[in-house]
This record gives sequence, C-alpha cells and structure tokens, in this order.
Amino acid sequence: MRICARKKLFLNTCLLYVTVFLTSAVPGNGGENDGVTFKLQTDKPYTIVERSDFSRYDDGEYLGHVYREVRASINPSGTDSGGAALYTGNFIVMEETLRDMRQSARAVNAIVPVNFALNAEGRMRVADDRGFPVLRSFPVYEAGGVTAGESWTADGQRAVDPLNEGRTFIVPFTAVYEYKGVEEYRSIPVHRIEASYESNAGISALNSPERGAFSGGGAVLNKVSGKHDVTILIAVENGIMLMSRDRFDEIFSWNDGKNVRFKGFTLCFTQSIVPLDGGKIKKEVAGTDGVDLEPVDSGLRLSIRDLQFVSDSDQLLPSEAARLDLIAAALSRIEGRTFLVEGHTAATGRPDAEMRLSVERAKRIVDELSARGIPLGRFIYKGWGGAKPLGDNSSGDGRGLNRRVEITILD
Repeated sequence: MRICARKKLFLNTCLLYVTVFLTSAVPGNGGENDGVTFKLQTDKPYTIVERSDFSRYDDGEYLGHVYREVRASINPSGTDSGGAALYTGNFIVMEETLRDMRQSARAVNAIVPVNFALNAEGRMRVADDRGFPVLRSFPVYEAGGVTAGESWTADGQRAVDPLNEGRTFIVPFTAVYEYKGVEEYRSIPVHRIEASYESNAGISALNSPERGAFSGGGAVLNKVSGKHDVTILIAVENGIMLMSRDRFDEIFSWNDGKNVRFKGFTLCFTQSIVPLDGGKIKKEVAGTDGVDLEPVDSGLRLSIRDLQFVSDSDQLLPSEAARLDLIAAALSRIEGRTFLVEGHTAATGRPDAEMRLSVERAKRIVDELSARGIPLGRFIYKGWGGAKPLGDNSSGDGRGLNRRVEITILD
C-alpha cells in the first residue's frame, strides 16, 4: 500500500458513524497527476439519516438483532474569531428494537442539540459535548490532489456509549484511506473512497464519573477491539455524499469482565435541504383554532394547543376530529418530509404517569393522522410529560397551554 506523501490540506467531514458533510470534488489544477481535490462547503444546510443493522452478543451469548436509526439536521451558523466554520443542529435518536421488531412509526429515545466547529485543518471542536457527532475527524480527505490508487492516513476519534448508560467515552483511532476513482452508483457517477480503522489504546471518559458507570455494579469501559471497513460514495456532479456503508465487528469490554459484541453494518445517507415554504403551509392551516406555526432549528413546528382528551387517557374527544382533518390535509400535501410528533402534558405531580401519558397521546395523534391517509412510516414520536411547560400549571389556562401536541416538519 502506498501512502500519499504530497501536501495535505485536510477536509474534515463527520458524523454519526460514517457520514460526510457536503463537499465539492474538483479536478486538480496542476496536471493529471494532481487528481481530485475535495473542498468543504460551509454555507449549505443538510440532513443525515443513519441506519444500523447488527447482531448483539452479551458475554458471548446472542441477545438478538438490533435496528437503530439516527437522524440529524445540520445548519451552518457562520464562523468564529479564528475562521472555523460553525454548525448547529439536532440529532434525533430512535429507540433500538430487538429481533427485528421494527415499528412503522418510530419512537424517539432522545433529541440531542449540537454545536460544533471545524477549523482550517478540518479538526472538530464540539461545544457542550453530549456524545454527538459520534465521529470526529472522519473522514479526512487528502485534498492536495489524489488519483485512483493513492492512500493516506489520518487520526480520528469516536464518542461511544455502547449500552446507552449515560456515560460517553472517547476512543481514538487511525484510519487508512484509499481513493478508488470514479464509478457508477445507481447510474450516477460517484467518487469512491475506501477506509478502514481499528480502535487504539487510550480510552477516556467524556462525562464526569458521577454520570454513571455500567449499571450492573459500577464497572467502567476499558477496552474496545475490532475493525470498521467503510465505503464512501460522493456524487461527481455536486460533491454530495450519496451513501456510506460501515461494516463492523467490535467488542466493548468493561473492567468487571463483561463484554458486548456488535456485528453488522451502518448505512448513512446525506442530502441538501430544500427550504420549506412556510407561507404556503401557514395558509393551509390558517383559521384552524388552536394551531400555531413557527420556524425552529430543525424545520417548522405546528403546535396544537389544548387538545381535548378523555381525562388521564389518550382517547380524543369527538370534537377534535375537524381540527385533525384540517391538519392531516395540510401535512399530506408536503412531500418527502418526516413529521416528529411530540406530546406534552400539564405537570400535576406525577412525572412518571405524565411521561407515559404524553407518549401515548403523541402516538395517538400519529395513528389519527395516519388513519387520514398519511403513511405511518413518515412519523416519529416522543413524549415529554410536563417537562416543557408553556404556562403556569397552577392555573387552568396555564395547564391548557401545557396540554399540547407539537408536530415538527423536519428538514
């Protein structure tokens, strides 16, 4: 294997397991040996969908088949004083399902806000680090001009929390890349890059120790072993990453002897965002009682206030049917978007019950809108209980404001 020794002008992309930012791939300027140059575009918002499909083994015993999905909306937010490109966004983490128990409408496990910067060398700095983006400084492109068959190496990092215990560890690695040249993917000319990496020593905890060790008795993750082989396809025409595939077989070990193995693959897809026509959507819902529309970081949010349910139930009163008819009609005319449905309750001093009820009510709205013709697969949902009040729970009007469902039309 030949390691490219020419000048390195690194471009960092990131993201979930193997996702790239939008890039531009252009021919070199100094002759055919300059090959292809990859450059970062910092002014375009984009979305990412990551789907992982793998088998899980606990202490060598097969536990089941796991499906995991993460979605992200990323927006450029200028530059810092040092010239680094700044980004903000949200990562939406779906609940994992075992033994292929996939849901048509997916429940959301967490919504994680992110703020990060990329400097001129392509290195990432994450503010208020909550473990996302998972991959930092991967992929790193050889931007001084590469031709088919040339290879290079670059260091990267991963943030891992394999058991979702609330404690994240940083795992360093060194990746080896090879530019394979141009080929076709579904009749589209693409640049193909192959990469592989294994975990290095030097695992460190990102979060403070009190945030929790493994719940089985205070053990700490102390070793990650295994390998990732990654294929990255970038459209020749516009430099957008069409797809990446990460094939992995990896074992996480704790200092009490416990180990968990994951074997499978992760697919990532990136696309640029076409802005929503907020004015058109607003006209669609104009005049609908108790419905507000506002822009948010991840898209447009439609809030349905003071929904009338049977007390302590997810059963809607018949009077809500007309409102849901109008909302379903408006959403059905929006193509190619996912709808995040979030349920909220008033806080009455029963947080566990409120959380359960908010999830049930969010799912009820999903089912009602689906019954009006919108495919279930376009919905994801989450409940917040009374954790995000808009009004004072000590008054009837305040509790009415807090009993709501919000539908975000995701970018």
